[in-house]
Parts: sequence; structure tokens; C-alpha cells
Amino acid sequence: MKTRILMTVVLLLLVFGGVSSQNAGTPAVSDEPVKIFTTPETRDLVDSWISEYLKSNAGMKYEISSIGMAEINSEIVGERSVGFVMQRPGISMSDGSMWMMTLGREVIVAVCNEENPFTKELFEKGVSAEELATVLNRKHKNWGTLAGNENRESVDVYILDEPEVKFSVAKFLETDPSIIAGQKAVNKEEFLASVSKDKYAVGFCCLSTILNSETQTFAEKIKLLPIDRNGNGRLDYSENFYASAEQFERSVWIGKYPRALVHSIYAVAPAFLENSELSDFLSWLTTSGQTTVEESGFTDLVYGEKQSNLEKLIPPVLLAENQTGENTRSAVLLWAILTVLALGLLVAVVVFTSRRRKAKAPLLSKTRLVKLFSEQALTFPNGLYFDKSHTWVFMEKGGRVRLGVDDFISNVTGDYTRVIMKSPGEKVKRMEPVVTLIRKGKQITLNSPVSGTIKEINESLVADPFNINNEPYGEGWVYKIEPSNWLREIQFFKMGDSYRQWISGEFIRLKDFLACSLNIKNMEEGKLAFQEGGELMLHPLKDLEPKVWEDFQNYFINTADMY
Repeated sequence: MKTRILMTVVLLLLVFGGVSSQNAGTPAVSDEPVKIFTTPETRDLVDSWISEYLKSNAGMKYEISSIGMAEINSEIVGERSVGFVMQRPGISMSDGSMWMMTLGREVIVAVCNEENPFTKELFEKGVSAEELATVLNRKHKNWGTLAGNENRESVDVYILDEPEVKFSVAKFLETDPSIIAGQKAVNKEEFLASVSKDKYAVGFCCLSTILNSETQTFAEKIKLLPIDRNGNGRLDYSENFYASAEQFERSVWIGKYPRALVHSIYAVAPAFLENSELSDFLSWLTTSGQTTVEESGFTDLVYGEKQSNLEKLIPPVLLAENQTGENTRSAVLLWAILTVLALGLLVAVVVFTSRRRKAKAPLLSKTRLVKLFSEQALTFPNGLYFDKSHTWVFMEKGGRVRLGVDDFISNVTGDYTRVIMKSPGEKVKRMEPVVTLIRKGKQITLNSPVSGTIKEINESLVADPFNINNEPYGEGWVYKIEPSNWLREIQFFKMGDSYRQWISGEFIRLKDFLACSLNIKNMEEGKLAFQEGGELMLHPLKDLEPKVWEDFQNYFINTADMY
């Protein structure tokens, strides 16, 4: 009890001493206005933001100016400056040195009528950019091109009469902008009326055009047209996220939707915003200001993004700089004296407590070592081909291919307690499920890197699935396969430095996934995924709930081939 009291006194001395020092050096609030810059695309939105914000924060003084994308780095300078820009896909908005924060986005979508007679086919195969471009470029447009059949029914194309929609559609379809300009351009009311009445319609518009933000439902009789992003003629599991607005918006956020159809709205500054007026303004934009984003016709942030933004605005802990004023020097001297005294007292308490504990318990438990997960923890054996499905293959002398799991995945998930494998004689295709790895009821499924026939399975994994974790490139192999398309599929594999570079990107994706997923669920267990400083803990998924594993399957493993 006495020890706790002494330690409390020490902490209070440190806290009050630090507060006194910080207060002594706090600069006075400047009377200069903050400088707000905006590109033409965001000017109306920024005007609306400021108008709403001033209703409850009338004291903010500001100057607003319009700039072009090329002027961002030269105009937005100083701690009292911030810019608001909309980044078009494929166009760099700065030299990469700017501090950035996402505040919304404009998402361009393809839609159809829910009574379309080819709905079943469309949602089985999806529609690729090439197929849409073919339809738009033909004089005689027909639904057979989109539905994958011989139907000659004419396709009626409607495009929302907005510059960003036309630009994005042309870029996504890789077609001449004049082709897009030649389609039937209509305003919002005409667009909704036309597509809802015409069962053979295909339309391109902003997501906000068809979405009721309050109910999170789409406009009557209008459905999103699913995009076959990889153009393989089917809507893969990782591409099938069009069932609800919530699922679609989240997929856009984590990058599963084509980037050419997404325009992000950013706040940009030369460095972290230390100015309290601008920091408060951005906090409001992230929370209450999102209503204005919706009302202005854009798509607002999902929950996880809002949490991430608020964390971004927390100032880093910095040591107070020396001040020249007499009061400041006195405060610093007082704080230094208090600190020395407090630290001396703390050391005495720690030594005294340590000796007492050793006397009572001579056999102390060993300190637990914190293991981190990084590229240095991985092995990259020579001679193996690696695939984006997080599997490896090796061509044996007899022509069969040995297949296994890379050690990145096992370092993420932890030790496996069960493995579900296919049987010898079964045929597999590249990018289709081939093995399921289970840890205490939680599971992930990996896709096959090759097509062919399974000739042999590693039966030892049935009794000891830990071999995949312990010897992923040795005794932990999974199958021996007779390949049927080896010469073509080998071009997708990676070796050496190419694989190392790709894995570096996977670490970034993993950190982003964990941060986003844990923020969305607001789970207390989230602290187990990261060590202080943001380093990944070894086996970050090991003790997380099944829902996170499902998200990891859907939003990480199933999207790996896109990166």
C-alpha cells in the first residue's frame, strides 16, 4: 500500500511539473486568418462546409482561394494553410510530401434495371470493361455482348451529365472520350426515371444519384451492374460485393472496386496540422461535416475511416522547446528540479520493492519476449515459384508440380489444427479453392496457383497440420499435381527480388486491413495485433474472432491478385 502511495506521488509531481512547463510555453492564438485553398471540383462543397461550420464556430477567421492541381505544393505552405482537392484517377496531385486525409469520394457506378431479363447471367458472369466498351463503340448495341449469349435486344445507354462521370467512364473503358460524349446525357431526375422504366437500360452515374443515404437502399427498380474486374468471364467471390449498399461502400474503401471509377476528396497540408483552428475544423468535417458530403452529392466516409481520421489528428508527443522569456526559464528550471527529485524517489521505490519481492519469491518467472512479424521473419528459398495466392510451386524431375503454402500466411494466422485437402484424382483450376487451413474452428481457404490433376496429397498433414507452419517449404508441402497449363501459368509466378518486393506490399496491406477491420469493430482485442510503434505482432490473427478471419478471407486473400 505504501509503495502505491509513493508511486502515485511521483507521477503527480511529474504530471504537474510537465503541465506547468507546457503552459508556460503555450503560444498565444494568432489573429491571422487561416488560409483555405480549393480546386474547382471541391469549391461548392468547401463553401457548404464553411457555411455550416461557422454556425457553431463563428470565431474562425479564414481566407479562401481557388487553385489548380499543379499549384498545390507551391500555394499550400505554412502551418495555417490547408487545401481541399479531388484527385482524378491516374493524376498525381502532389510530389508525395504532403500530409493527406480522406474526407469523402465520388464513386462512379454502372447500373441496370432490376427487371432486366438477363439479371441472372449478369450476376453470374459480371460485365467487363472490354464488354462495356464494345457495346458503347458499336452502332448496333445488343444485350448478347453483355449477357454472354446470342440475344439481339438493343442496349439503351444513359450517362449522367456530369464531367467527372464522363471522364471516369472513358478512362475505365479505355475508350475515346468522344464516344462517351456521344451517348445520351441526362440530368439526375431524367436518369432515375429512364433507367427505372427501361428494363434494357444501362446507366453510368454517381453512387449518390441512386443511393438513399438514410435507408442505405438503392433507388426503386435500379440495381448496381456487377463489374468483372479481372475479365475472366465470371464474377469471382472477391468481386461479388453488390448485394447491399453497405457491402459495396466498404469494398470501395478497401480498394476492391476499380480505381478508375473512384475520385477521392482529400484535405492536404504541408505537414501535420498543429494549428488548433484547422485541426478542430477537420475533426468537424470527419464527423458532423459528413452530412454535408452526402447533401453535396458525394459519398461519405465509412465508420472505420472516420475513426482513422480522428486518430490522425491527435498531435504527436513532442518535447517542449526552450523559450527565451524569464517566466519560461523559471518554469523549466522548476520542472527539471521536480523531475530529478521524482525520478530519484521512483528509483528508490523500485529498488526497495524489487528486493522485497526477491526475498519472498526467489524463483521469478522469465520475462516474456515480444515477437514481431516482419520481412526478416520470412524465408525466400531459391528455386521456388511463388504466386499471389500465397502458395509456392516447384517442378519436379518427373514433370509433377509440388505445391505448398508460403510462410507469410502461417505467420499471420498462427498454428493450424486441421487441414482440409482435396483427394487424389480431383482436377483443380488456377485461382479456384484448393486447400482450407483451420485454427480452432477459424479458417481460410487458398486458391490454386496451377491447373491440373492432383496425383498425391501429403497425408502426414492430416495427423500433424503444424508441419505447414513449421516446415512450409519442406515436410509441410500439400499436393503433387500433374499440370495441364504449366507454360502459360508460369508467367504469373514470382521469384527472388520480384517476390520480395511484392511481399513488402503485402505487409502494408496487412497493416491497413488490421487497422481498418479492428477500427470498424472497435474490438478491445485489436491491441494484440500491433506492438507499440505500429509493428505487427507475430500471428496477429491468432486470437481474433471468426468474423475477422472471414474479413481477412474476403478483403485480403481474395483480393491479393489485384496487387
